[in-house]
Amino acid sequence: MRKLAIVSLIFLSLIFSSASVNAQVGRSYKIGDIANETIEVYDTNKVAVNLKVPDNDTYLIVYNYRWVNAGNGVDSRDSLKVLEQKIAEVIIGGMIGKLRVVCLSYDKDAKFDDWIAQIKKEKPLKSTTRYKVDYYNLHNNGLGELKCKELFSRLCIIGPDGKILQYAKYFANFRYHRTDAKMSLKAKLVTSDAKGVKTPLNNALVHVDSGNMYDTIAKTKTDKFGDFELSLPNDKKDYKIKVKPQDEKVKNISILTRQGAEVQKMELKATGFEYELLSADIILLAEIQTEDISLKYDLFNSAARMKELNTDENIFYETNKSTIRPESKVILNKIVKILNDNPKVKVEVISHTDANGDDAANLELSSKRALEVADYFIKNGISDKRIKSTGKGETQIRNRCQNGVPCPDKEHEYNRRTEFKFSR
Repeated sequence: MRKLAIVSLIFLSLIFSSASVNAQVGRSYKIGDIANETIEVYDTNKVAVNLKVPDNDTYLIVYNYRWVNAGNGVDSRDSLKVLEQKIAEVIIGGMIGKLRVVCLSYDKDAKFDDWIAQIKKEKPLKSTTRYKVDYYNLHNNGLGELKCKELFSRLCIIGPDGKILQYAKYFANFRYHRTDAKMSLKAKLVTSDAKGVKTPLNNALVHVDSGNMYDTIAKTKTDKFGDFELSLPNDKKDYKIKVKPQDEKVKNISILTRQGAEVQKMELKATGFEYELLSADIILLAEIQTEDISLKYDLFNSAARMKELNTDENIFYETNKSTIRPESKVILNKIVKILNDNPKVKVEVISHTDANGDDAANLELSSKRALEVADYFIKNGISDKRIKSTGKGETQIRNRCQNGVPCPDKEHEYNRRTEFKFSR
């Protein structure tokens, strides 16, 4: 009888223990719920990492990556291509600027080592300047696995506030479009002469068709700088821009960003000039800014074959001075951290101005600004032997805004930049 009582107590304690674990895990989530979880996962170096939901000010996509799934092996390339497509849809459909993708596996025991070897050998999904990809594994973390099964489906997106926006067990069922929002496309139209000189198209009629229905959903005209802006619903994927210039003798048209970077030449058809907007174009013209200096360096650092990284950043100074404005120190501090974490890496600071003002004065100003940034690094503990500063003035204008060409400030701004050249 005593043995029976002991067995009963053990059985009851197991039940209560199991109930306690489930109570810790919480409840099953659904779309619209707010999640606030921290899950211990492991990176490709077997280091325990806390995966936080929400993820600060970043949208989080979690993809249950099937490295081992009942003996079927890794996800196919076709599956990952669909995932990349879905990520592009999320960026466009939600007008999302900061996005982080987590590929999460559940491998156990020896299979965990196989997973590490495979991911280190060739990461299936590549990071880009539009989003970062992290690879994590639960590796026998039973409590974490329960949390993940309640929180994530095959593919799940969660907002910066922790709100579950969409999930699906199958890719085909995953849709994320904010139909309440609008895309604001901002672009410039120019035509080029035989010498390649670009002239803005003034008063050109611009309209946008949706899909194959040829329904005009927005129209406007360009201003004297060739600029136009259109507000479009973001629940469509296919758009076509059509342009009718005021001057019928125009033979070519290019579509540029507001800053003057060329996106594409438009095609001349019987009905006029046309261009079908690609997903990447929509992101660019909607001016979604996602590129971060730390992410750019991480991508460079992971590519052993690359010996140099050139990146342009907006470092702001006081007008006509070399004094660095406080808001620019956020980027500079990130570069200080990069240099501290990578003591063998060197950096060249190259400052550029626009074409406004005297050429010689601009060259001198850019040299002083580059030196000011270099001094900031030195004052923050970086050896001067690792830093070089160069001023280019207006010698490397990268759009049409040379001396004497009237341009709006947005185009001039494109030339005012500080370039960082990392080398190892």
